[in-house]
Amino acid sequence: MNVLMVVAEMAPFATSGGLGDAITGIAHALGRIDVDVTVLLPRYQFLSDLGEARPGEGPARALYRHREAGVRILLVDDPESFDRPGIYGPEPGSAYEDEWRRWGRFCQVAGALSGQFDVVHLHDAQAAPTALLSSSPTVLTLHNAAYSVMAPIDEAVELFAEVPDAHDLFEWYGSANYLKAGILAADQVTTVSPAYARQIAEDPEVSSGLNEYLAGLEHPVIGLLNGIEIRRFDPEIDDAIPQPFGPHDLTGRATAREQLVARTGLDGSGVLFGMVGRMTGQKGLELLDPVIDRLVEAGFRLIAVGNGDEDERVDAWAARHPEAVWHAEYSDELSRLVWAGGDSYLMPSKFEPGGLGNLYAMRYGAPPVVRFTGGLATTVIDAHANPVLANGFGFEDYSPDALAEAVERAMTTFRDDPARWAELQHVGMTTDWGWDPSARRYLDVYEQVLDRS
Repeated sequence: MNVLMVVAEMAPFATSGGLGDAITGIAHALGRIDVDVTVLLPRYQFLSDLGEARPGEGPARALYRHREAGVRILLVDDPESFDRPGIYGPEPGSAYEDEWRRWGRFCQVAGALSGQFDVVHLHDAQAAPTALLSSSPTVLTLHNAAYSVMAPIDEAVELFAEVPDAHDLFEWYGSANYLKAGILAADQVTTVSPAYARQIAEDPEVSSGLNEYLAGLEHPVIGLLNGIEIRRFDPEIDDAIPQPFGPHDLTGRATAREQLVARTGLDGSGVLFGMVGRMTGQKGLELLDPVIDRLVEAGFRLIAVGNGDEDERVDAWAARHPEAVWHAEYSDELSRLVWAGGDSYLMPSKFEPGGLGNLYAMRYGAPPVVRFTGGLATTVIDAHANPVLANGFGFEDYSPDALAEAVERAMTTFRDDPARWAELQHVGMTTDWGWDPSARRYLDVYEQVLDRS
């Protein structure tokens, strides 16, 4: 089977969070079951040296070909749209004012290429309108339904003038909503965990008001759990951490912890919690505000890696508690050091479609503390709920007190019961979090949409 993936990110070339890692993981896993995958990606300014040119399609001046670990990559050379800093905007967490035009032109290229493939697999709002243009069956995966691309309705209709019912598909309270159009036009919608599939069909807050459209689809949304590339994220062979380690010898974790404390300047006598990703409202950072002072006094230490619209909140904590909170821009190397050297990992998310940070943390021996929502409710098992299968700590209520109670339980276990903590680490490190099971299910979905077409 020949599949075209249309997406804004792919690790290690262009990534701002978990999406890029997910695309790389699923593409490689599909390749292992003989699916021929091509990834269509913008040729961003920082990718100008990658690939060999071939004639363009649609608005693309050219397409640049590259191959990585068996996956074919096509880079859309459209300088008007992508010869500028960043992926979505000039700064982390920002978006260009003409994002609707950039991604609309990108989708036009994907539509022009679509007939060369058996199935076209679209990822998130930036690629969603390709479903209106594709001549092959389409699957749309929602990695996060909270984010869309909005456009002036007249401009969007003009951009997609060849689509007869473009106005009705795009229209959203007087504007154009790219995600809505893709949801209505795709042959199948999937998302990144079964729990999140249920949430976005029921909860208007989690789905940005698109729940009624998702609930009304002829073919219900399918939730396929995210995984990670277990060879790419393996502490036994990871060159980015100070000393390799594995589930049967954690000596290297102590070395990584020492380096992490030295790098951040935090008080290493406390319990180190990592947090990696976009610092946004989705991540539940507001829950820490009322309780962070008491948690710091109890030994809570936080290393936050990443940027977003909650940067000021995190920076205020760091200014108030320089010995306990440290904030830095995202880097792959620093992220791995946090997973390898942090004692625990914090994800108090308001909602979380799939959850990758918790999987990386468990893979590297840092039992997470999470709010049970979306994929986190599937992958994290609380230490007090199941003594045998437990791999972390969790809480249900979206409240500061519930978060604080879970963090305090984790800190108490870490300090007072090292044998129990080691059990949690062992379960997390030895569980297979790989992509292969989900790849087989994606192949089933591809075959279903082909059969229906």
